Amino acid sequence: MPSKSQQAGALLYREYREKKPYSLMKTELAPISDSEAYDIQKEFMLLRAQDSGGYSGYKIAYTTKVMQERVGASEPVFGRILSDSVHQSPASLKAKNYVNLAVECEVAVKMGSNLEIKGEGLDRDSIFEAIEYLQLAFELVDIRQSLAENSLIQSIATNIHGAGVVLGEPIRNWRELDIPSATCELKLDGTLAGTGCASDVNGHPVEPMVWIANAINSMGGLLKKGDIVITGSMIPPIEVKAGVKASLQMDLLGSITLEVE
Repeated sequence: MPSKSQQAGALLYREYREKKPYSLMKTELAPISDSEAYDIQKEFMLLRAQDSGGYSGYKIAYTTKVMQERVGASEPVFGRILSDSVHQSPASLKAKNYVNLAVECEVAVKMGSNLEIKGEGLDRDSIFEAIEYLQLAFELVDIRQSLAENSLIQSIATNIHGAGVVLGEPIRNWRELDIPSATCELKLDGTLAGTGCASDVNGHPVEPMVWIANAINSMGGLLKKGDIVITGSMIPPIEVKAGVKASLQMDLLGSITLEVE
């Protein structure tokens, strides 16, 4: 008989495919802890990965104190990025493939080597050393209606709305740049829609890598060469409808564009 987390993952997958509101938190399969929620996320995303060519990496959410306080989190949370949801800028996507498409403005990290555990855990220096380059990124989020309050536990179980990424050009000399001082501007059809600063993400947008590397390690995994990790949004989610062109520009990291058809 399937486990509770497998049953919950199958329920989410069915509702995801049918574009229905998530009902998990209204059922006896509802998780009661972060640990259970991550188990359900794993099962849910395993089913989705079968349709999507596997995984390409991870997303980190709630990396700012403001967002943690808003959702009642004491630390960040993570979700998974599916391989067929990774797009290069300039990108074009169809609104009909999503329920309610929005973008977040982030920095993506590309791992250049596998992380190896040294001593009692993964330290900052070894994690930073394993990074190959940074990229400017849109995170794509598909904000789905829920039949219950969108609690932190439900957010984890449902992969935190993650629907993919749009990536810019690789920045290989990022260690030589003053990344925390960089600011970004999001425009929709040429009109300013939001601004942010890299330092809002844990003081440096690469800093959350220390948290996720150790979080994944605590669950029996490791970040690997080729993994893409987006480290948290500098701007709150902005909805993008059909016919809209979104552009993001950031000091030191360049620019990216997304057209929604």
